[in-house]
Order: sequence, then C-alpha cells, then structure tokens
Amino acid sequence: MEFHHGQDRGSYIWGRSVHNVRIERLWGDVTAQLGNTWYQLFMSLELHHGLDRNNVNHRWLLQHLFLPLLNEQLEFWAQSWNNHKIQIRNGPNRSPIDMFGFDMLVQGFRGTDLTLSEAEMEVYGVDWEALQDENITQSQEQNNPIQLQEHSDPWLQRRGPPSNLNHVHIDPPEGPMTLPQKDILDATVLQWRGMTENELVNTWRQGLICARSLCGNIF
Repeated sequence: MEFHHGQDRGSYIWGRSVHNVRIERLWGDVTAQLGNTWYQLFMSLELHHGLDRNNVNHRWLLQHLFLPLLNEQLEFWAQSWNNHKIQIRNGPNRSPIDMFGFDMLVQGFRGTDLTLSEAEMEVYGVDWEALQDENITQSQEQNNPIQLQEHSDPWLQRRGPPSNLNHVHIDPPEGPMTLPQKDILDATVLQWRGMTENELVNTWRQGLICARSLCGNIF
C-alpha cells in the first residue's frame, strides 16, 4: 500500500498481527453477513448486466445508485452488533455498547492515561481465543501476509509506524451528469428501488439505460 500510494498517508495500519485479531474477526463477520451479498451482486452485474468496472462513469453510476443503500445496511449492522450480547469469561454477558458506557464510568473517559508495564503493553488488546480460530488466522494470512514475519518482533522494540495514521484520502469518481440529469435518473429508478436481488438488478439496468439516454456513449 505504501509503495503504491506513498508514505505517511495512513494507507497501511501498522502493528503486530496479534493486535489486529479483533478487527480481523469483526471484518470477517461483516464480510460473511453483508459484504458477500453485495460482492455477488456486483459480480452478477458485471457478468450479465453490462457493468464495466474499467469505465469510470459506470463506477460513478454504481456508487450513485447503491452507496446509500449499502451505507444504510452497514449502519443497521453496526447498531445490531453494538447491541448484541457477548459471552464474557467469569462475568455476565454484555453488549459492546453496554461495556463502552459502563467501563467509562469505572475506568474513566477515553484518552485518560493508564499506567501499563511493558509486559502489559505487549499483550494489550490481544484476543487469545480468536488466535485459535482457523477462519480468522486464514483471513490474516490472506489480507496481511507481511505481518507473518512480525510475530517474533516485540511491539515496543519495533520501528515506529508512520506519524500520520488517522486519515486515508480517497477521491470519489466525478460524475458526468448535471443536477437536472441526476434528478431524472433518480426519478427513473425510483419505481425499481428495493432490496431483493431482482429489484437491485433492475435498478442498475434501468439506471444504465437512463444514463445512456442522457449522456450518450460515455456509458
């Protein structure tokens, strides 16, 4: 990522793989429960319904038609996850949102410094149970192969990460349509809006037909 996009842009999240296990588990859940459905839809649109991923205008149309729906589903998924019960060893089952609020009362607000030893820092945030999960470890091997070489390097003694890790800038594709043309496009696909596979496919097909009628062969 840094070779392709340049250094000091936050393109790569540095850290030992054991400290990333929790986000790997969460990412696996998001992919299995939500991401795969959209992946299969977009693959179907490309194979059977005229989507050209190399056409920047097609990518813009795809975002215009589906990004609000995708964000809505992600927001619903996040809210569901934040409120689901997690089994806690030697304690009552609690939801993430409950742990977040209650632990602030007990431990203080985020940003309050805690005194930790070097040994505690080495294992801070490590999900030992998840490290034994074969699906999660396979996900790490596929998505973070460079970290396989870091397992023996202590976190405290490794070279420091880039100073800028808090922002990844991604330019959205520029749309070719004027505001009145977008209004026509939205009105055209409105009757096809829905979340079934047929409705999503028809939203794309009708949107593509409308875009070609408005903007010609750039679509």
